[in-house]
Amino acid sequence: MSLTEIMRGKSMPAEKKNDIKLAQHEFATVRIVQIGCVLNVLAEAIERVKISLIMPKLLEHPAHMAKILNGTKYERAVHLVESFVRRREFILREKRPPLMDHGIIQIIDFFQRNSRIYILFPSYYNHMSDNEKKLLNAFEMLYDLAKDRLYRTSTDAIAQERQLHAMYKQNEVVKEQVEELRKKILDQKAAIRKRLEDKEAYLQNYEDLLMKKKREKNERIQKEVDRCTRLVKANKKLSLERQAELEEQLQKTQNNYNLTTKNYLKQEKVFREEKNKLILQLQAIIKKYDHSIGEKMIENMELAEEHKKAKKVLDEYMIGFRKVERVYKQVVVKREEEEARHRQHRVLLFAMNRAAIKIQKYWRKWKKHMRKKNRRNKN
Repeated sequence: MSLTEIMRGKSMPAEKKNDIKLAQHEFATVRIVQIGCVLNVLAEAIERVKISLIMPKLLEHPAHMAKILNGTKYERAVHLVESFVRRREFILREKRPPLMDHGIIQIIDFFQRNSRIYILFPSYYNHMSDNEKKLLNAFEMLYDLAKDRLYRTSTDAIAQERQLHAMYKQNEVVKEQVEELRKKILDQKAAIRKRLEDKEAYLQNYEDLLMKKKREKNERIQKEVDRCTRLVKANKKLSLERQAELEEQLQKTQNNYNLTTKNYLKQEKVFREEKNKLILQLQAIIKKYDHSIGEKMIENMELAEEHKKAKKVLDEYMIGFRKVERVYKQVVVKREEEEARHRQHRVLLFAMNRAAIKIQKYWRKWKKHMRKKNRRNKN
């Protein structure tokens, strides 16, 4: 019987139905396992892409890489990179491609097999270039797309097709509504055009009326200009008379001004002498301040130099302190594990001794009981 007939549910014996259900269950199990394998391969590929993207940065900064990987299970990578760095000058001198070197192949193979190393370098991983981020995003999108496609069942596909069909119907309804709205808009545009034509005719009539009123106003303005001209001539005559009076007053004011200026010049001379005295005093104060601030600046520079020396000594001490602290932590952890093993061993010996004592007691009691029983049987 074909798979199509099975899916359509044709009539068949109960045993065959059970076999088909079992086969379907096995197929679903195998499919889930296969999907998991495919997704694991894609996830592993993404991890390898991540370590491949930061590997050039690690090779450019071997000291930083060694500082982080020393003391971890990935410490072998440090030795491989140091070996390659020592041989890199010979490789460049012989003009050999670096990727053909056995050492770089070992480095690539080690990092690919231990792709989780990138977690230890978040500064490199979080500061990739735009192209590297695009490549990584492409692989992650591929993983999400594969996961969605692989886990999608036929039921999901049919539901999606139905949803698309419903969206198509809604789109057709929207198109009809848009067509109706377009017709309404055209009708409204025609009505607006007619109203605009009526308004233009009204505005033309109104403009003619305004031109007529403008001519009448121009005539009135001309009459007013003539009247104002006569007034200006009369005012000009009065202005000339007033100007003569003001010139006489100006002469008197000029004489007063000259007298006042002489008095002010005398006062200014006195004030200038006082100002010069104050300037000399200010210059002496500034000179004293410059001398004092120079001494303070020299003292500040000496203190800054001493601070730099003390900071350098502190940095050197902290480097040694971190090394000693790391060794101390390793020794403490090892000693705690050793003490735990000894404690477990003592507990086990105590339990075994206690069990042996109980067994011996039980054996003596049973042996004594058997002797008594044998004696009774003999009597």
